[in-house]
Amino acid sequence: MGDDEAVAVFRKFEIFGGFNDEQLRLLAFVSEERALARGDTLYVAGEKADGAYVLVTGTLEGIDGDLDGAGARAPYPIVAPALIGEMGLMLTRPRATSIRARSSAQLLYIPREPFLKLLRNDPELAESVSAILRAELARYLERIAQIAPKFSQ
Repeated sequence: MGDDEAVAVFRKFEIFGGFNDEQLRLLAFVSEERALARGDTLYVAGEKADGAYVLVTGTLEGIDGDLDGAGARAPYPIVAPALIGEMGLMLTRPRATSIRARSSAQLLYIPREPFLKLLRNDPELAESVSAILRAELARYLERIAQIAPKFSQ
């Protein structure tokens, strides 16, 4: 995938909305292409996050917990285009879910350090990305609060 194609893919996601053309090209330059065959594992719950992935083509599935079926819910589909593990761009926390391919898939891996370097060089961009991630975290916590009563009975 060329840089122009990667930039076009990045533009589909809110988190990259504040990036200018040069910044998106730099992000495309440092990104790595990954290919998965059906059944391949992208990452497993508990692994240390070191970046994020953009699913360009194909379908993945998210599994809460381990791949051996010990998760609490059934696998859920992740269809392209999708941004996966975006919190890994900012945090080194362990991954909460496992991700594997339901079909062959093409991805772009965005490593954390180059991403953070772009943010360090542009405080306005850093604030924009932080606001988007805060809002996403708030939505996630709200969903948890909505389903929490089901588990306290």
